[in-house]
Amino acid sequence: MKKKREVKLRHFIITRLAYPILWFFFVRPYRIKIIKDERIKRLKGPYIVLANHTINHDPIILGFHFPKNLYYIATEQIFNLGFLSKLLVFAVNPIKKTKSVSDLGTIKMIKRVTNEGGSIGVYPEGNTTYTGETAQINIAIVKLIKMLKLPVVIINTKGLYLSFPRWSVYPKKGKTTSFVRSLYLPEEIIDYSETELYEIIKNDLYVNAYQDQENDQDLYRGKKIAHGLERLIFIDLLKNIPFVTYSENNKLKSTASDFELTYQENGKVLTTDNQEKTLIEVDKEVKLAYFDFYKNYTSNKLYEENVVVTETFSNKKIKLGEARCFLNKDSIVLYFKDRDINLYYNDINSMAIQGKKQIIVYLNYQTYLIGLDDYASPYKYILTYQFYKYLQIGGVSINDKLSEFGI
Repeated sequence: MKKKREVKLRHFIITRLAYPILWFFFVRPYRIKIIKDERIKRLKGPYIVLANHTINHDPIILGFHFPKNLYYIATEQIFNLGFLSKLLVFAVNPIKKTKSVSDLGTIKMIKRVTNEGGSIGVYPEGNTTYTGETAQINIAIVKLIKMLKLPVVIINTKGLYLSFPRWSVYPKKGKTTSFVRSLYLPEEIIDYSETELYEIIKNDLYVNAYQDQENDQDLYRGKKIAHGLERLIFIDLLKNIPFVTYSENNKLKSTASDFELTYQENGKVLTTDNQEKTLIEVDKEVKLAYFDFYKNYTSNKLYEENVVVTETFSNKKIKLGEARCFLNKDSIVLYFKDRDINLYYNDINSMAIQGKKQIIVYLNYQTYLIGLDDYASPYKYILTYQFYKYLQIGGVSINDKLSEFGI
């Protein structure tokens, strides 16, 4: 029986034919300058490409760097979209990876693709950045590099986060640059330990949107530039009361106090006492304030809101409908008209933010996608779940562990 090939000529032809359309709709609007590197042309392939993750369109932008198409590792949520999923598999054959959960099937397909001469595209953060700073890198990427023994290309994209932050409702206009940060041949990294190689990759992937903005002095203009900021800053940092913030034009305000932040065109916020802060700094304040609130709050129920719930499978989705969602200290409870679903944190394997306003909850045998309103914060669910798990293992303070929380 003839083996099914993963790498096909049509993948190359389709992506090249689509490039003019993709450029017009996804590259041009963000004023992206793609800096080609002559070293890429000299690579025979296959190779593995790593890049920092800023927006959902990143794979499209990344593809313009290379003479041949890449095979991207992608969340399983693009494989249960019916006809669209079939079209994506036919056109570009992405490699399925269950988000935030290890998957041996992913490794097997990667090996088949590279054995057939295909190159792999990976975003080691797994999630797009919420604050403008490269998120944590899973050390599993080092094991993959060691196993494949292929050249490693590391791409940095700078400016794109401030053009359309993950929390933002509306895009902004500013400059973006995408370039090859580094290239390592197998013989250059073979003798590095996993720890040494991890530090190299972490350093080369690291992007800080605010440092780049200070260097280049680019501004990012648009309408209602603070809208959606409550997705990230969901707590009044003056009164330490969560779930009371809202955005209005270029301001973030609170219904509980005079707390106010002004979002500026350089991507930073200005406090009422004229302190300028990055969202990286404010995010640390959010974590500390919410942890303190969570730890000391005596009632189990924290918040409730309307949501739309979907149960997802490997090849399909079933819409369960609208529900009233209770965010509790120990669980998420979904109240439908005819039934309830209790998602206890002890039963949840992992939880992640999907897109801008959804959370995805992985249990042993079920996966639920919970869709929120446009201005609701998915971040509060992630932090609540993480704080519960941390306190269950005897955690006391997060002051020196802030990087371990969030996304």
